Amino acid sequence: MSESDLQTDSIGRIEVAPEVIATIAYFATIAVDGVAQTVSPSSGRFRRGTVKHEGVILTYEGNRLLLDIYIWIEPGKNMMNTSRAVQQAVYEAIDQMVGMEVQTVNVHVENVSPVRGSTAAVE
Repeated sequence: MSESDLQTDSIGRIEVAPEVIATIAYFATIAVDGVAQTVSPSSGRFRRGTVKHEGVILTYEGNRLLLDIYIWIEPGKNMMNTSRAVQQAVYEAIDQMVGMEVQTVNVHVENVSPVRGSTAAVE
């Protein structure tokens, strides 16, 4: 993170690791009704300034936070409403816990989770 991401006072500085921000986004995501789980993205290419954590990819450029969240949806849940709820939950959690503004939260619905007790595999 850049110097502008640090808070300085007379006692010292406070630095929040990017991995912490990604973890906050992860926990905010899995708490949303309709999210079955987070999953790794199908693409494995990441650029510098990117942190990957359990289905959350955080890219930080100066003061800009951009998140890509990869999820499976629970059966019968509305994908658009659930995705919007994830966006809002992640935005609010990072704002409240870290005090940094999130520029973008992209939600990628990768699949629908299989119904519990079902023997059908979802690929």
